[in-house]
Amino acid sequence: MSKPRLRSLSTRMLKIVSILALCYLSIVLIVMIPVGLNKEGQRHKDLEHKLVLSLSSSAAIALYVNNAEIAEEVISALLLHEEIDAVLIQGSDGVSFSSNLTLVDEENLWESANQYSLHSPTNGDPIGTLYIHNNEQALQQSALAQVLNQVLFVVIQFLVTVIALIIVFERIVGRPLTVLSRSLYSITPGKIETITIDKENRENELGVVVHSVNSFIESSRQAIIRERELRAQIEHWEQYYRNLAQQDVLTGLKNRLGCEKYIQAAIGPSKYIALLLVDLDGFKQVNDTYGHAAGDMILMQIAHRFSDLLSNSSVPGVVGRIGGDEFVIYFVLEHQDKTLLADIAAQAIQLANQPSMYNQELVSVGCSIGIAIEDSSQLDIEKLVHRADQAMYAVKQSRKNSFRFYQPDTLR
Repeated sequence: MSKPRLRSLSTRMLKIVSILALCYLSIVLIVMIPVGLNKEGQRHKDLEHKLVLSLSSSAAIALYVNNAEIAEEVISALLLHEEIDAVLIQGSDGVSFSSNLTLVDEENLWESANQYSLHSPTNGDPIGTLYIHNNEQALQQSALAQVLNQVLFVVIQFLVTVIALIIVFERIVGRPLTVLSRSLYSITPGKIETITIDKENRENELGVVVHSVNSFIESSRQAIIRERELRAQIEHWEQYYRNLAQQDVLTGLKNRLGCEKYIQAAIGPSKYIALLLVDLDGFKQVNDTYGHAAGDMILMQIAHRFSDLLSNSSVPGVVGRIGGDEFVIYFVLEHQDKTLLADIAAQAIQLANQPSMYNQELVSVGCSIGIAIEDSSQLDIEKLVHRADQAMYAVKQSRKNSFRFYQPDTLR
């Protein structure tokens, strides 16, 4: 949109406006520059706090699982802002991840950085600190730019007011002024709306005002769109890394932490938690004979079969992989239905025994299953896993490729 050529409505009024504008601009500069600098500094602090609030959980997860990839994503998200030039994620146990865009020695750099505590995603205990160092030069440049924009906006407002006075005194553009005020009132930020001006006033002061307002509307709309896109990206990546910390990368099943989170959320009154601990038989032989690629294929296929088994059982629960060839199937039961669990365990063994094709050869494994049941009101997940492991070990010691319930009198 090109700027229209200005044609003054009144030479005398233009002189008055020029004098008033210079005086007003001087006062504005004296008053607004320090105020604007302070506001911009506060704005950056608020932005930094929002970023920390959005990314601290991901940073804590990075420390908790010692994952450099998650830490790099957090650091990159912070360094997208030019006001931030160095970030350090440091754990209480000595683990640290950092990125420094400055030439300053890091030994002195973090002393002047802002510090935020990071807490464990499991129990909320402090596990480290997030250091954010600000680029003072960039902050000053941003603050000055914001102040100049504010001054420009105030000057535009002043010009609009003066033009309105010209309209009132000379009774030339009374109707266009009414139309303009109504158009401004109806504008909604973020929507594609512009103000129209009649042909007669396109090249005078009113045309300048309308052009400026339309440019401001378009700039505001683009800023809102960018802000929404950034917020959506931050929420997406935060959810992605939160899920990643609870997921087995190879099979897509829940890992140990993910299973525990599911059980803790599913615990309710008058409920029982049943655990089928599945250990594959002959899995090491598959790896030794056909290679780890074959082993990975077996794990993924069995994970898919167990997931289908859970879905078809119509019993709420979760399937997880907690070790190399160890799977768990948790069930939330209304009562201790050992018949149902025995039937499901038998189906799981049958599914595990189904051969898979790898490089035109049939590859098969078996499995041993230990079963333990616990009242949800007295649930101790570690104890439940231990009991199921005892039952599974008893199967391994006897005949394998079978299942057994935990019996405290016979399993030690």
